[in-house]
Amino acid sequence: MRRMARRAALLTAAACALVTVTTAAPAAAIPPAGPNQSVTFTYYSSAAKTTVVGEWSYGYCGEPFQWGRKTSYSTFVIINC
Repeated sequence: MRRMARRAALLTAAACALVTVTTAAPAAAIPPAGPNQSVTFTYYSSAAKTTVVGEWSYGYCGEPFQWGRKTSYSTFVIINC
């Protein structure tokens, strides 16, 4: 009986840990493109956001594209078509 109680406690703890890990939101979530929408990210060389070094677009308006490089300095727009 003790063995079953211990196993149940371990399984419960493992399940709680798994739920905590899988429900944690990422630091920078990528927004999904809805129906008739496209998302375009523009990447910059610094926090001043004056020099564009790359772009990435996906969704349903036109062809998806990617060029340049991705940095941590970015903006995005959602375009309805």
